[in-house]
Amino acid sequence: MQASTTEVQSILGNVKYPATKNQVIDEARKQNISGDTMQTLENIPDRKYNSADEVVNEFEGFQKAVEAFHKRKYPATKQELVNEARDLHVRDVIIKALEACPDKEYSSPDDVIKECRARIQNR
Repeated sequence: MQASTTEVQSILGNVKYPATKNQVIDEARKQNISGDTMQTLENIPDRKYNSADEVVNEFEGFQKAVEAFHKRKYPATKQELVNEARDLHVRDVIIKALEACPDKEYSSPDDVIKECRARIQNR
């Protein structure tokens, strides 16, 4: 199953703003959203959100990047992934995470996502 913006929007009406990323995720857990959607939601930046629209914008940015990583052919070098992310206008935080990844060839989208997640969480 693919991450769903509609599913995220359905839980955001129960969140009081401003809200932290953790408050949004807590509400998502209470409402038992799907694993793919939760995984994408867990990758949004850890900051305070002033509205549901801000959460949705971040979610969609990460969703777009994850889809791009899954659609491309592997192996792929770090530079190829960075260039593709720029061409697709994914969120700057993802491009910066890619740029911080080791300069190697990646064999699967899971490799890329794992490396990006580690870089984003260490910020």
